[in-house]
Amino acid sequence: MSTTTIAARSQSHGFRRLMLTELRLFLREPLLLFWGLLFPVGLLVVLGIASPSKPEHSLGGLRLIVVYTPTVMMFTLTILSISALPAALASYRDKGYLRRLSTTPAGAVQLLASQVLIVLGLAACVVILLLVVARLAFSVPLPREAGGFVLAVLLAACATTALGTLVAAVAPSQRVAAAAGSLLFFPLMFFAGLWLPQAEMGSGLRDFSHYTPLGAAIPAVQAATAGHWPGTVHLLVLAGYAVVLCAIAARLFRWDR
Repeated sequence: MSTTTIAARSQSHGFRRLMLTELRLFLREPLLLFWGLLFPVGLLVVLGIASPSKPEHSLGGLRLIVVYTPTVMMFTLTILSISALPAALASYRDKGYLRRLSTTPAGAVQLLASQVLIVLGLAACVVILLLVVARLAFSVPLPREAGGFVLAVLLAACATTALGTLVAAVAPSQRVAAAAGSLLFFPLMFFAGLWLPQAEMGSGLRDFSHYTPLGAAIPAVQAATAGHWPGTVHLLVLAGYAVVLCAIAARLFRWDR
């Protein structure tokens, strides 16, 4: 066995151990578990119980719970990507962990990669759980275009994660990162239809929302649920946010204070 192969295996093993360690740290945060995992499921259940059982004309002939299920999914992505991820990375920078890790075999880049993968993995688990609860408890149809649904959610997760990484890149401290994440949460979720479904927005506001990260994700997911391939414009908007924000974050990211 060559030295290069041994080194590659050792690095892969170290990355897995790093991911497991970071995952345990993530799961020890009670607020994260509540807002990122438990609250979305509870919110879906409350909306399902409170919403009318008949389709509504103003919502395109859909039941309210069917309209809100993708919005709750986006809520999960936003909490994990915009709030949890930047706060964790900014905290590591404040404490000097990133600077010290950059001199070790683990490397600060691997830490960043592990954080992103954990966020994406947790988000995927919660999305699946929401689909199951919505289907079994409220007869919300599963996505009939499975490939389009997976692509739309994945691009939405990449876009929000890229935005969260950008916040972590420019925030000078953990407190600022948390505040910035909170400020971004409200407009993102507004355009996702949390307070007012997109179908009930004015045409100008609705068109504008489709060019925001979560505002583009909602119609893409709804189209896949109805059995149609998501709109090309919506997918391109999500991909554009993911690529551009990731590139800016990579350029601006600082490993040390």
